[in-house]
Amino acid sequence: MKQIHSPKSSPGNIERARECEEALDIAFKELLERAAAAGWQEAEVALVLADIADAHVMDVAKRRKQAETYN
Repeated sequence: MKQIHSPKSSPGNIERARECEEALDIAFKELLERAAAAGWQEAEVALVLADIADAHVMDVAKRRKQAETYN
């Protein structure tokens, strides 16, 4: 797998989201290609990745809320 590039912008910079998207796009496409090579269909991989991402977003939000409660 190729290395994911580090951010060039500091947190809060408007360019940071675009940089992150560009950095992850290559890794994402490689993951899709590896899954297809293993026999998974593109649609099922896309749906499962979306489910995994959604669950992770919910977990991050939960941890942020907990951290705000304790601070």
